[in-house]
Amino acid sequence: MFKDSDFEIFDVASLTDRMTLIRTIIDPKFEQSAEIILPILNTNGQQWYAHIAKHLRRTTNAPDNTWVAFAPNKRGYKMMPHLELGIWADHVYLYLAVEENMKPKETATIVSKMMSTREMIAKLANNFVLSTDHMVNHSTALTLTTYDAAVQRFANIKHSEVLVGIKLLRGDKQFKDDTDLSQITEAISLLLPLYNKLK
Repeated sequence: MFKDSDFEIFDVASLTDRMTLIRTIIDPKFEQSAEIILPILNTNGQQWYAHIAKHLRRTTNAPDNTWVAFAPNKRGYKMMPHLELGIWADHVYLYLAVEENMKPKETATIVSKMMSTREMIAKLANNFVLSTDHMVNHSTALTLTTYDAAVQRFANIKHSEVLVGIKLLRGDKQFKDDTDLSQITEAISLLLPLYNKLK
């Protein structure tokens, strides 16, 4: 699991130095996480794959977050609903993500599917949050009102996404104890039925 010291990587300003730390400290943790998460995902009848972010297009600014995405496609994940485990300077997150790469070809289909999950969304625990951009460090409480607004925004605005999941904040006791991935795997078990509606 992640430690409080891992968050300090994002204090390093240099692109080269931060990427070196991401590659040597964070990516191995993503690989270890994948060894636990993939067997859970594979129980839904699909073969899932882990895709660790490479940030290959960055030439100047260091990434503010990094992640590993899980999808039943060996080639990529952005063009389909997927799960994403990532880290910012102040939290670790696990999201079920529908990103803008599905537009415009799949917009109507995925919007209809997202609306069909409203009852399931309403039953998620109150620690679940909603984000509309995986590249912006901002989220809101997940309610039917915020969810409906996010789906509507996704339908009408090109650069918008719908991400539902949990955040584990820096300073949490678990990061001091270097504990397991139980909160992450529990969230995955709650999000998989949603994924099965969206796939």
